[in-house]
Amino acid sequence: MPSESEPDDPVGGAEASAERARVDERRAGYWDPTASGRHQISRPIAIDGLRAERARIELAPRVVRRGATYYDDSYHVVDAAARQLASIFTLEQLVMATVALRVHMRRGREHLGRKKELQERWTVLAHRLMKLRAEERHLALREQRIAEEHASLAGAEAERPGKAELLALEESEVAQARQAWRDESRRAWEAWSRLEAEEGALLAGAPGLEQTEDLRQPYILLLVAARRSAPRSVAAAMHTLVDALQRPLSRTDQMLLEIAFRRCIRAGSSEDERDLEKWEHALLAAAEREFAAEFPWARPYLGSG
Repeated sequence: MPSESEPDDPVGGAEASAERARVDERRAGYWDPTASGRHQISRPIAIDGLRAERARIELAPRVVRRGATYYDDSYHVVDAAARQLASIFTLEQLVMATVALRVHMRRGREHLGRKKELQERWTVLAHRLMKLRAEERHLALREQRIAEEHASLAGAEAERPGKAELLALEESEVAQARQAWRDESRRAWEAWSRLEAEEGALLAGAPGLEQTEDLRQPYILLLVAARRSAPRSVAAAMHTLVDALQRPLSRTDQMLLEIAFRRCIRAGSSEDERDLEKWEHALLAAAEREFAAEFPWARPYLGSG
C-alpha cells in the first residue's frame, strides 16, 4: 500500500507536478508574451482617479503585414489608442501623462547619448592599451638583447673598444623608455578605473530605457482603479503609468503614444477655443510645474516645446 507522501499513480503525479511548474512559470512571466503568442499583457497597474474600476488598453504594432507586404499603420495605431485613452482618463490625467512621457523619453535619450559617448571612450582606451602592450613587447626584446650582449661581452677573451660604453648608453635609453612606459601604463589603468566608475554610475542611474524593439504584437495595458485612503497626486499616478511602459515600448512606440495623448488633449478643448496651440501649451506648462514639484529630478528634462 503506498504511503500518504507518495502518489498512487507515479505517472499521474509527475504530470501534475509538471503542470504546476508550467502554471508557476506562466505566473512568473505574466507580463511576458502569452501562451498563444498573440499578445503581450502588462501587470495590472493601479491608477488613482481612473474613470472605471478596470480598464484595458490595446496598443497595436505600427507595422502591419498585408499579404507579402509590410505597411506603416501609424495613423490608425494613434487613432485607436486615442479613442481608448480618451474614454479612460480625464483631461488633467492626459496632460500629466504627456508631460511624464516626455520626461522619460528625454531622460532616456540623454542616457543613450551618455552611453554612446562612454563606449567611444572605451574604444579609444582599448586602442591605447593595445599600443602599450606592443611597446612592452618591444622593450622586453631590447632588454633581452642587452642582457645577451652583456653576457657575450663578459665571456669575450678580448675586450672590444667602445663596446661597453655603447651598451651602457643603450641600456640607459631602454631604462628611460621602460619608465615612460610604466608611467603611461599607470595613467591608462587609472583611466580604466575612472571609466568603470562612470559606467557603474550610469547603469545605477539608468532610466530603464534601452534599445527596445518596436511592438510586433498588440500590447495589452491592464489598469485598475487604486483604492487608497489617501490618493496619490496626478503626477505620481501618471509617472507610475509611464514608467511601466518603458520596458515594452520602443522609442518609436512611445512617440506614437505621445501623439495619441496630445490628440486626446486637443479633443478636450472647448468649441469656442480660438488659439488651440496656446491653450494646449498653457496646460502643459502648468502640468510641468506640478510634475517638477513632485519630482525635482525631472527639472532638466522639462520644457513644453
